[in-house]
Amino acid sequence: MSKKMKTALAAAFLSGTLGFFARMESGTAGSLLMAPVRIQQYAPDFRLEQLSSNVYAFISNNTTHFWEDGNTAVIITKAGVIVIDASTTYLSERHLAEIRRLTSQPVRYIINTHWHRDHVLGDHVYKDAFPAAQIVMQDYTAHMSDQRNPAILANAFKGKQGADLLASLRKAAETGIDDYGKKLTGADLARAKRSYEEFEPVYAAEVRSGAYVSADITFDNRMTIKLGGEEVQLLHFEGHTHGDTVVYLPKEKILMTGDLVIAPVPYGIDDLFEQFVESLNILVAMPVDVIVPGHGEVQFSHDYMKLERDLFVSLMDQAKASVQRHQSLDDFRKSVNLTTFEAKLVNGDPDNQWAWNNYFYGTAVERAWRIAHGEM
Repeated sequence: MSKKMKTALAAAFLSGTLGFFARMESGTAGSLLMAPVRIQQYAPDFRLEQLSSNVYAFISNNTTHFWEDGNTAVIITKAGVIVIDASTTYLSERHLAEIRRLTSQPVRYIINTHWHRDHVLGDHVYKDAFPAAQIVMQDYTAHMSDQRNPAILANAFKGKQGADLLASLRKAAETGIDDYGKKLTGADLARAKRSYEEFEPVYAAEVRSGAYVSADITFDNRMTIKLGGEEVQLLHFEGHTHGDTVVYLPKEKILMTGDLVIAPVPYGIDDLFEQFVESLNILVAMPVDVIVPGHGEVQFSHDYMKLERDLFVSLMDQAKASVQRHQSLDDFRKSVNLTTFEAKLVNGDPDNQWAWNNYFYGTAVERAWRIAHGEM
């Protein structure tokens, strides 16, 4: 993102007076905390949180599991519904059923925050139900989605790769033996059983009716949708991908970040850490009351975003210092120290620890070292 664009976005975010909407609850030590208006748990894997009179979020409960689904936000207006992110077919079908219970208005727009499959594979569910609905993506996101997701759908679900993965998960769950011949016990066995239970219905739904659909509308840096008295701002950032979109509701002060925010532990697989820090600096300055992350719990302060940003700053500072010391990748792995952040993010939870090891640390350290060396 250019310096001119960042300056313009920061100015836009910081201007104007914006209203509050959610009720307040007494918190610890007499503090006041924002809270959803209403929470409805529909199944072990997702729940619906009402964030204002017309804004809802479907929150997936598997952020730190083997199979993770993105969150979906819903804006209901007098002229139609706007959906932000459509996870897999399995979840999107169930989300749509609940949306239809909330309103008789048609879905008019589906906004994808980036191209990853857990945010776009369910697009077809809304297009099938509402053919006039428009799928909106940032330019880079649309390009990458068209390039990657048809193959992901064909191979990872409908082809041999998906069948082999399902068979592997089933074997581990039913026999307690993983692909390496290791006997699984305790938490490892419980995780193997849960992984199969969670992936099997997702796999079956994609095989049954999964289909890929391209964007109808694309944009470069900024787009505004006005529908039924609601203003929805779409803004391009970089960090998790080159085509991240955040969705901002200025009237309600609600921000949907996509995977620029993932809680309780970020995913570090493909992140662009330097751009990520720049983007988070802008997001942290925004006057928002509610943050709907791409994965994980709704946030009611900037605190988690600040922690995520500081983690990436520390990681990149250490990676750049390793370049000056001419360290090899193996030496950097041994010397890098993120234990303070690990303690805060993991907080003693075994699922959080698994996510830290597998979704962040295991790949982020090498990626940061390569970025510092100019390799990506």
